[in-house]
Amino acid sequence: MGRMHAVNDSTAAYHAVLFSPDLAPKLLSSLDRASKVALRCVNKAMRSQVDASIVVVASPASGFSPVALSAALVRWGGMHDLTLLAASGTDLAPLATATLAGLTNVTVRQANAGAALRSLTFSSSVAATLQTIDVSGCELRSIDFVRSCVELRCLWMPGCDSVSDLSPLAACSETLEELWMAADNSVVSLAPLKACTRIRKLDLRGCASETHEQVEELQLACTQLADPASVQLESLLHDLKANMPAEMLQSALWKVGEKILQGGRAAQTAIAAAGAGPVLVELLGPGSSSGVQMDAAWAVHSLAEGHAANQAAIAAGAIPALVQLLVGPATPANVRTAAAGALGGLAKGNAENQAAVTAAGAIPALVQLLGTVSSPFAQMQAAGALGIIADDHAQNQSDIAAAGAVPALVELLGPGCSADMQAHSAGALRSLAADHAQNQAAITAAGAIPALTRLWGPGSSTFVQWAAARALRNLLDSDSGGDCSE
Repeated sequence: MGRMHAVNDSTAAYHAVLFSPDLAPKLLSSLDRASKVALRCVNKAMRSQVDASIVVVASPASGFSPVALSAALVRWGGMHDLTLLAASGTDLAPLATATLAGLTNVTVRQANAGAALRSLTFSSSVAATLQTIDVSGCELRSIDFVRSCVELRCLWMPGCDSVSDLSPLAACSETLEELWMAADNSVVSLAPLKACTRIRKLDLRGCASETHEQVEELQLACTQLADPASVQLESLLHDLKANMPAEMLQSALWKVGEKILQGGRAAQTAIAAAGAGPVLVELLGPGSSSGVQMDAAWAVHSLAEGHAANQAAIAAGAIPALVQLLVGPATPANVRTAAAGALGGLAKGNAENQAAVTAAGAIPALVQLLGTVSSPFAQMQAAGALGIIADDHAQNQSDIAAAGAVPALVELLGPGCSADMQAHSAGALRSLAADHAQNQAAITAAGAIPALTRLWGPGSSTFVQWAAARALRNLLDSDSGGDCSE
């Protein structure tokens, strides 16, 4: 068989729902993220069944159903992968008695702090064949469940900060290759790992300093062990999986931005090469919480800005998703702001993406974001994005002006606006005016020249003066044949 996902989510009230594969595309548009993950994986796995049916086992918001799980474990006794989302300890009782022929991978996500997963038990049948266990974010107090897992190769337990004893890993000392335990401050001794001579990857992000100090000694016994710092990126991208709790996703998304800020272009390249682009695009979708969508948008901005290869790689998926967030009437203001910033990062210095952003319908929404109902930060992001989209692109210059951006941008040059706002607005006007006589006339008629002249004066910061001077040059020097970019 293949994969089977049991899902329990407050927005997924499906209980033992049976439907055929041809309905899947129609259902995907209305399902939450967890159910989409379940549906796609189960669909792929169940194609070999005679009746080609797909089953998503879920229960109403009142609680996960152990009965449904028991039935599923019996029906799909040959499954290899089992993912249990939003589960508590009592929900998983059937795993302690299940008889399965070849389950190799188990992923568990706990429901919430009120229904914490304190312990986990596998039957001897289940434990005998398990190779990967992922309990990221669960509030487990021990890893005794691995004592019978003699074939275990990979244990993911980041965020399980109540686990202090690694001695149960002795049971899999001859097979364990990867241990991911980020943010587990309870573990102070790595001594039990010395018997795990095949271990190659050990993630210690956020763990107690005592554990980091033991790595060199551990490497003497475990000669294949890589420097824990070298596996941090892989661990970070694991945390971006769609079935992670929202708070873990947001934390991981922030860390993506931090790594790029610290590592620059090299970090952008490495994170993209590790597969972050498609993951970020998926997290922009309607199945994510607004907080995850916002942080995913800023991560896209960080990944794309100034990196042509990354811009090209993720544009096809990211631009439509971001524009959908930008224009969606129910999109929260902070998400709309982040979407504007991300579109600017994707379009900066990239003519193809400039055109794609416009074709997707972003300009009217960005101009609307310049309005007084938006926060100053949102207005600044909109002005910046419009300036980038217009830069050296005649058609976009015309479309942005036609959408009504000019009066709004001139208004944002006023004395009541911040220096950053004034600089962004002046930059957008510079792009709109460059080698475009019609826009030059419209910007002049809107009163930009007196406003920019005032900003050029001694009362403004050097950055604002520079932005104002560049805009004035493009407005006044219409015979120069091009943009003043220096």
